[in-house]
Amino acid sequence: MNSYKHLVSINIFWLLFWMPVFCEAQPKEKHVVGRPNIIFVLVDDLRWDAMGFTGRYPFLKTPHIDQLRNEGVHFKNAFCTNSLCAPSRATILTGMFPQTNGVNTNQEGRELNPDKTRSFGQILQGEGYATAFIGKWHMAESNEPRKGWDYWCSFPGQGQYFGNNLNINGNNIRNEGYITDELNKYTLDFIDENADKPFCVYLSHKAAHAPFTPADRDKNLYTNDLVPEPASWLDNMENKPSWQRTVTVMNADQRHRLREKDLAKIIPQKNRKLTPWPAKTGVGNQKDYLRTLTAVDDGLGEIYDLLKKKGILENTIIVFAGDNGFFQGEHGLGDKRLAYNESMRIPLIMRYPKLANANLTISEMILNADIAPTFLEMAGVSIPAQMQGKSIVPLLLGKNENWRKSFLFTYWTDLIYFIPRITAIRTEKYLYSTTPDINDMDELYDVVNDPAELYNLAGKPAYSTVENTLKTELEQLKQETGYKVDVPRPGVEFLGNIKTGKLLSIDFGKATLSSQSEIGISFQGVVLKKDQSKVSGYFQDSAISVIKRRPDLDPSKGTFVIECLVKSASPDGIIASCGSQKEGWAIFLENGVPGFVVAHDKHLQFIDGTSEIINKWSHLVAVIENYNNVIKFFADGKLIGQRKMLLPIQSVNSNDGDIYLGQDSGDMIDPKGVSVHAYKGLIQSVTFYREKMQDSKLIELSKVN
Repeated sequence: MNSYKHLVSINIFWLLFWMPVFCEAQPKEKHVVGRPNIIFVLVDDLRWDAMGFTGRYPFLKTPHIDQLRNEGVHFKNAFCTNSLCAPSRATILTGMFPQTNGVNTNQEGRELNPDKTRSFGQILQGEGYATAFIGKWHMAESNEPRKGWDYWCSFPGQGQYFGNNLNINGNNIRNEGYITDELNKYTLDFIDENADKPFCVYLSHKAAHAPFTPADRDKNLYTNDLVPEPASWLDNMENKPSWQRTVTVMNADQRHRLREKDLAKIIPQKNRKLTPWPAKTGVGNQKDYLRTLTAVDDGLGEIYDLLKKKGILENTIIVFAGDNGFFQGEHGLGDKRLAYNESMRIPLIMRYPKLANANLTISEMILNADIAPTFLEMAGVSIPAQMQGKSIVPLLLGKNENWRKSFLFTYWTDLIYFIPRITAIRTEKYLYSTTPDINDMDELYDVVNDPAELYNLAGKPAYSTVENTLKTELEQLKQETGYKVDVPRPGVEFLGNIKTGKLLSIDFGKATLSSQSEIGISFQGVVLKKDQSKVSGYFQDSAISVIKRRPDLDPSKGTFVIECLVKSASPDGIIASCGSQKEGWAIFLENGVPGFVVAHDKHLQFIDGTSEIINKWSHLVAVIENYNNVIKFFADGKLIGQRKMLLPIQSVNSNDGDIYLGQDSGDMIDPKGVSVHAYKGLIQSVTFYREKMQDSKLIELSKVN
């Protein structure tokens, strides 16, 4: 009897032991039992093919990334919906497209609203996960901790490869080490301390973003290796839109900068000359770009080793991805942004043997918006209805019947790179791209038969049906995803994503003073006060409004116009200011008279008014015409004066670029001492433009309504 019981016990033991094996041998029809750990490794500007196993660079060695691919799933057709750092990262975090989550450019001031667009970190944290964000956030410049992360370690903006001011859980710490190695160490520490509970760690590397700087130990790698020439290096752009055909575009050793001054330098196709492919170096420090991946790969190997040591490797989802693509000489281009394969396509690999077989390749089109809902479903958490991406779990289970056949790609302009707004549709066979704001050539490519995207089929009679079908579907996708050129917010009209026109308008009569931080505007001590029929911002003593520095409000780009409607209660003070004595501007009052000053390379140019404006409404318009080094100042329908600048004003966005209303920006632009006085009085509205206007229009603009 005892022998029988013993035999039964043994049989039950072996049945329970082998049951998971039998299940694994079957199609993956089950969801994950338990709550898996999640490790998400994001590499900046990493091409979809810049990994050893792809063979694009025969000499490139990424053994741990290759191991991840061999033991997991490679999504060979993964894409971003906007090929820029901040929009892509916001989409990854929220599962929402840029036009929906509000982060559609790298423009400073764009930041997720955690109360309206919850990240997967916030959701998992609420479900009991220990969460960590480590590395590059790159939405707004602040490195302060964001909601959703129990552990926070980040640096301002792009950060540096060596020497960073890290914010670790609210404490600022100077770190001089190589940033890839340092971020890996913080990640290992977090995993080690939280291995006994479900955790989610988001490791966001600075690598491989420019300026490409490998670790000292890796700087001599691949010295004697040759970089293969891309198939489209010698693309003469003959059938490409004219805005792409500029001198700087074709110089791939420079970043892809389509600046305003270059747009006039369109060169005839017959005169286009490209240098032979530099096989020994590649373009744009290409080998250094690849060398930065070695430290990333080393860190991934250390994560592997720690997970094995802790016995949690098999219960951990590891995802390796890039935020956007990157040109390395294709079409003679550098950087990203455009609706081409090299820009839109991203690397994406996942390892989780409980759900996905090893060495699996999935060909369906995956989006960066799919990452957040996938993590939630794998963790057994409900996916919020606002997430527009789709969980890829069905694909891992072999169910692709209802998967997407197309997606919308978008790009909004900014004032650093003068590239027009782009909307595009990508299907399994075609790419159709258009620039709705300019009258130029559309683009249509058969990406199956022409993967290098050399032959533009737009406008070809044989493809008219295809083109019309794609145009219709493009409009449908825009409607389905909530695409709008601008998303209005109460009191703040944000139109900064266009090259010219109105950039930002603050109407204090409409503004909700507690709600503007999401777009980089803060109101400190400002209250609303009614004067006659106007509701205005009331400034007294230390009351200020701060607009965080943004490229579109940089006065060095073309023509910059500041318009403000004010009623002063004091004879002296700063109404609006930006920058310092080196580079900057200010609208001020001195002895009750309005004035305008511009600082350029420490040279100061003043325009002083003649009439007092105390205790009455006054409409002031200041103009910086940087293309001809002229400044102008208008008040109440009159040209007060204009002056020639000795030098054009340079960018103030890299240093002291915040705009202050009601106070000097901090560095005493006005040596007369006016800047020490805070503005006292009312401000009805402040509006910024980038537009060349005739004096007649400026006079009309400055009239008091």
